[in-house]
Amino acid sequence: MLTEPRGTMHGWIWRANLLPFVETIADLVRCRLDESGLTAGVEDSDANNDLWFTLVLDGQPRVEMHFAGTDDQVLVDLELDGTDESFEIRAALLLGICSSYRLAPEAS
Repeated sequence: MLTEPRGTMHGWIWRANLLPFVETIADLVRCRLDESGLTAGVEDSDANNDLWFTLVLDGQPRVEMHFAGTDDQVLVDLELDGTDESFEIRAALLLGICSSYRLAPEAS
């Protein structure tokens, strides 16, 4: 994961981790998530053709996420506005976990 100026992160996650990744960020910033809009937007994105989907979570802090999908991965750019260091650390850790491990839903 490449980290740029404070509040900007780039990386990738496994496609199967997309929903847990965005749900966790949305919870951290106390913002509602439109799951169907997220899924459709990422499905229409294409990393090979530089077609990105942007999702803005207007919470505390405001987070702008850009996604471009491949077959089994999703490229991720995060722009965090007005964040504190602890939030940045959590977001970076989450990005690292979602690119290193394939998360599985809890069994019912």
